[in-house]
Amino acid sequence: MRIANILAAGLAVIGATQACETDEDCSLNGVCSRKPTKSFASKPKPGACKCDPGWFGDDCGRLDLAPATPINGYNQTDAVDPLHFGPYGNSSWGGQILQDPQDHKLFHLVASQFADGCGLTGWRPSSYIMRAESRTGPQGPYHYADEVTKSFRHNPSVIWSPADQKYLLYTIGVDAPKAEKCQSLTYKQWPNNISVSSAHSIKGPWTPHKMILNSLEPQSTNPAPWPLWTRKNPTREIALGVEDNAIFKSDKWDGEYKLIHTQTWNTTEWSPTWTEDTFLWRDKRGNWHALDHWMIDLVEHNGQQWPRVGAHVYARELTGPWHFKQQEAYNSTITFTDGSVRTLRRRERPKIFFSDDGELTPLYLTSGVTEMGQGSRSSTFIQPIGNKWKKYEKKLGFQ
Repeated sequence: MRIANILAAGLAVIGATQACETDEDCSLNGVCSRKPTKSFASKPKPGACKCDPGWFGDDCGRLDLAPATPINGYNQTDAVDPLHFGPYGNSSWGGQILQDPQDHKLFHLVASQFADGCGLTGWRPSSYIMRAESRTGPQGPYHYADEVTKSFRHNPSVIWSPADQKYLLYTIGVDAPKAEKCQSLTYKQWPNNISVSSAHSIKGPWTPHKMILNSLEPQSTNPAPWPLWTRKNPTREIALGVEDNAIFKSDKWDGEYKLIHTQTWNTTEWSPTWTEDTFLWRDKRGNWHALDHWMIDLVEHNGQQWPRVGAHVYARELTGPWHFKQQEAYNSTITFTDGSVRTLRRRERPKIFFSDDGELTPLYLTSGVTEMGQGSRSSTFIQPIGNKWKKYEKKLGFQ
């Protein structure tokens, strides 16, 4: 009976395998391999998705997350400073990995950190941008290097603009007076303006922040830039994803950003398609993707923030049509290299570090995380994707 049940379950899984007609059925993370028929008059038989490295599933819609090392990323939550107002150390919230262009074994992490021990619940206005370094590989652990901005600056996204030969740092926030205590303020008190700064080196110095979208714009928060430059079209144009997966575009990094697309699905809070923290990129085929923090469990389970936390949306063109399959792209349950498994309370602010070989293979996922039972004590977590990261690290001499 047990064998029969196993066989029946196996047949059910096989029967449920999703056939594809187009690459959209493969989430544009692979190709649909169609089977030709003997008759040219007949339509090709439905095919199967062949996923790109780093993605898996019948529709290539899930990140292939590998086991994480127990000590990784940036976690300074136990830091002690007698001048701190709060007890949460140097809590951080997400970050972006950048490889040093001169010293390839040096990796930088640009992340939000909360001043004065105030932690995540005091992110507005205590958040500022800092840079950390790792000489043990892209997974870290990273160690604090320097302060990039003062408070209040949050949710940094850094890109290299080939056309300008500069790093571009996008953040939300405004210049704030020095804090006298830990507090939590609303966006009406400290708005989520989006600003941009530039530097020739990831170590700075950075130019003064220029506001490009103000809080009057309905989606003016959580910037996700991507340069439109290609070898065939060396343009200075920048695409900018923001809240609700709205898309802006500018002729140059410090120019006027114009809204070119809003999504057709319901983007209101407490809807099944409620997302935030978008991360935008264009793949090797020229297709567009975004990875978002998906708040489906918040909606369906009365404010619970785990385990389904990641959503993937995609389109052939920047202006759409975009596709949103309501399924998790990743979750907050982590398998570690020592065999342990742990579910995090929060896992947000996703960003991907890609290979530099022209394939744009996803190698690492960074997130802002909190453990179960924690509200303010947060850190930046890094998890490898697929198996191409092993070759990448070995080539650099880390394995």
